[in-house]
Amino acid sequence: MSAQAFRFFTPMRVRWADCDAFGHVNNASYLSYFEEARIDYWKAVVPDVPFTGMAIVHASVDFRGQAFPGDVLTIGAAVTELRRTSFWAAYEVRRGDTLMATGRSAQVFFDYGTQKPAPIPEAFRARIASYEGIAPTAADV
Repeated sequence: MSAQAFRFFTPMRVRWADCDAFGHVNNASYLSYFEEARIDYWKAVVPDVPFTGMAIVHASVDFRGQAFPGDVLTIGAAVTELRRTSFWAAYEVRRGDTLMATGRSAQVFFDYGTQKPAPIPEAFRARIASYEGIAPTAADV
């Protein structure tokens, strides 16, 4: 997904705690950046759509460059595919025009009472599909 394809961005300053002994952002910190971007995305795109549970079932990061304490990063986030109970999200992390990392995650709506996947709420599905310009449904695999 190119920078032009992302509609949602959130800024983040690299904290000292995000870094490792080599002085750059630790690989695990990028997943936290993705999480922060997801939370900001929900607040911006679906703030009034209630849902009871969600679980991350896949997360991946491809590293392209190094970021350092004090750097201001921009994290792009997008939902790229809606399925019956799950959806895929894509992310990119940039420092200015320089790409630092890209990633993906799969989230499943989950009923913690029954311990089973739950259908994506229709209001969530409709709002995301409209915002992203993607198909509102796809088959779960």
